[in-house]
Amino acid sequence: MYWKNIAFAICLLPVISACHARPFQPPPAESTQWLKAGSSENEAFQSMLACGYINGSGTDAKATTEQRAERFQCMKRAGYSRRDGLDLCAQPSFHPLKACAPAH
Repeated sequence: MYWKNIAFAICLLPVISACHARPFQPPPAESTQWLKAGSSENEAFQSMLACGYINGSGTDAKATTEQRAERFQCMKRAGYSRRDGLDLCAQPSFHPLKACAPAH
């Protein structure tokens, strides 16, 4: 009987701990990932729109990879950096893009 209680407790532990976690959360909005000293999230969002993003989430199913890289580079030129450290042009698959080419 003692082992059944222990086995039951061990099986119940993940279920109980899952109730306190926040599983399956959507990723944060892209506008929350751009940082610039003295800039608010709303200013980051406005800069995103000025750089060609169509919304604050950063999603645009119709955008080409080149367009995404151009928008990303525009935000970097505006003085923003990513909270998560992402740099699209540092990704191997993005090197041949015009937007990622070094300025001459």
